[in-house]
Order: sequence, then C-alpha cells, then structure tokens
Amino acid sequence: MAATIIVTGAALARPAMETAERRGARIITVAPYTPPTEIAALAVAEKADAIIVRAAHVTEDVIKAAPSLKVIVKHGIGVDTIDLASATRHRIPVLITHGANAQSVAEHAFGLMFAVTRQSAWLDARMRAGYWDKASSFGSELSGKSLGVVGLGSIGSALIELVRPLRMTLRGYDPFFRGKLDGVEIVGDLDALLRESDIVSLHIPLTAENRNLFDAHRLGLMKRGAMLINTARGGLIDHEALAAALTNGALAGAGLDCFPVEPPKENPLSGLQNVVMTPHIGANTREAAERVGVRAVEQALDVIEGKPFDPRANVNPDYAAAAA
Repeated sequence: MAATIIVTGAALARPAMETAERRGARIITVAPYTPPTEIAALAVAEKADAIIVRAAHVTEDVIKAAPSLKVIVKHGIGVDTIDLASATRHRIPVLITHGANAQSVAEHAFGLMFAVTRQSAWLDARMRAGYWDKASSFGSELSGKSLGVVGLGSIGSALIELVRPLRMTLRGYDPFFRGKLDGVEIVGDLDALLRESDIVSLHIPLTAENRNLFDAHRLGLMKRGAMLINTARGGLIDHEALAAALTNGALAGAGLDCFPVEPPKENPLSGLQNVVMTPHIGANTREAAERVGVRAVEQALDVIEGKPFDPRANVNPDYAAAAA
C-alpha cells in the first residue's frame, strides 16, 4: 500500500514530487495556514503516514487524531509550529531538513545587511514616488564593521563565510557550539557580544525559553547605532521594543524576514524607514526548495519504510524511549 504524506502549505518542488512518485508515495497538499482541526480530519480520513510541515501548526490534536502517523518532517529547520512534546509522547520522530536551505537563508541575511546599511528599500520607494535623494542620502559600509552571529549552526556558519571578503571583525555566540571557526572569536556571553557588535544577525531556533530573547533590556545593551538582522524566527524579538529602539535612535536599522505572527496583523515597524522587511522568504530559492523538498520526502519515506535516517535531523531523540 502506498505511503500517504500530507504537505501543509505550498506544493513541493518538482524533484521532490518526482522522488515521491518514484518511491510509490502519495502526496496530498493543503493550503498554507490550514487550521489544525482541518489537518487532523484530513490525516484521519486519508490515513496519513507522514506530515511535511511548511506553513501550518501541527498540534496535539493533529498528532493524537492520526493513529497511522509515523513521522513529522519540517520543510526547513524551525520546529516552533510543531508540538514536540506531543510527538515524543506518541513516539513519533520529528525531523528537520538539516542544512538543506542554509546557503539560501545565509545569502538573504547577507542581502538584508546591505539593504539596511544602504537604505535600499526606502530609496526605491522614494524614487518611485518621484524623489531624487542623491545629495542627502548616505549609507554605511559593511567593510571593517563588527558582526555578531547568534547561532553557529549551518546558516550562521554559511553567513560567516559570505562576509569574510569584507574584512569584518567576526564574533559568534552559541552555547551548544564546541568547534572552532577560523577568524571568529567565540564569545561565551551573549550580552558581551551585543555590546561589541555593529551588526547582530540571529540564527537560532525559537523555544519557550528564548521567546522575546531580544526584549527592551537586551536591545538596550546593543551599541548605539547598531543594526539587527533576523532570518530565524520572529518570536525571538519583542517587536514593540524594537520599534521603540529604532524610533529613538538607539538602533540604526533592522532587517527582518520573520515576525511573531505570520502573516503579521498589526506591525509596529511598518511605518519606519530604517527597517527592511520581507515575508519569511529567506529559504525561498529554487535551489533550496528542491534540496529541502527532496530531503523531506526521502526522510519521511525512510522512517515509514523502517530505514535509518541521519540522527542530526532528529529534534526529539527521546521519542523512541517514550511511553507508548
């Protein structure tokens, strides 16, 4: 019997669909942000073996409603929309597509750094409105500045490689990082990194413990005139506090690809000219979509078929030991 995989969000890239077809799997796609109750009903009706999560929440109700469910795979790496505790209790592994979109997200963070320092979005809007601000607009160079990278996984490490030609002073903070990166000072204290960095770029997952990690207090520790880049998760930053810091001049700018609520219903940053915002598309390149989609399908089918999978992709390794 063919395995059934539900994809929550946009359809998978063609190579991923071809992989599923080649391995005899059936893919069912639902619209982005479909409510969990509808996903649960579909999982029951279709006897889903796996869910590939793109834009939706996979809650306790979804997990406990589908007795045939064997694995949940995140199309990417952020698992804050998946109830990990429930998946573990039900002995369901949750996997991420480790490293498959790292280059695309890192390049987007890099692009946001340039866009913020050179006021690209605001100047584009001004030109479209008929203005010519050549004499009055002055940006900043990235060369020679200090960059603090929060999170030294595959994305943070890729960003570091991208900025090396700019001869920036590089610092990194990651309490789980145990290796070395050439030319990078590994800082053991986040607050110290903030005090020393002209630009701070976030590359960490969102957890219950670090929600609003960048609140008014921590934003206040940053250098006056510093810039904040976030291509990770919107919930890492208190956006009201960020808006205040950007308005009063404590921070010079921000580049944001993610928001506490997506899509944002009310956005305190939308009227600020020193903010560049994009709709969570850091991983949205054709190349990354193909790599991530293929890996997501392969990982789901490997679990369904009882084959081994990369342990680095498993974010709830205690699932096998949980009480049935």
